[in-house]
Amino acid sequence: MRAQGMCLVHHESGYNTTAVNDNGPSRDYGIFQINSYLWCNDGQTLGSKNECGINCSSLLNIDIGDDIACAKTVVRKPQGINAWASWRTDCKGRNLSSFVSGCTV
Repeated sequence: MRAQGMCLVHHESGYNTTAVNDNGPSRDYGIFQINSYLWCNDGQTLGSKNECGINCSSLLNIDIGDDIACAKTVVRKPQGINAWASWRTDCKGRNLSSFVSGCTV
């Protein structure tokens, strides 16, 4: 799963923990680009479901523990990792070993 996650965050945010991107009526936050309509509450997105039970601003710091916890919540849902468009277009079905080559952690 390590290579999959690294590919995902590379294509979602470029490893930028403070990334915020407009997504029409909602926004995507943090290293995983967690969406404010379904997963977090930014106080601006009407009808936010906040399925991770967190404030979106907590996804914008160097501590990515809460980001990882929310991403795991997303992955446990029926759509799984396919919830991220960049996974489907840039990572799925590809050799991802380059994302973790040389990593000993």
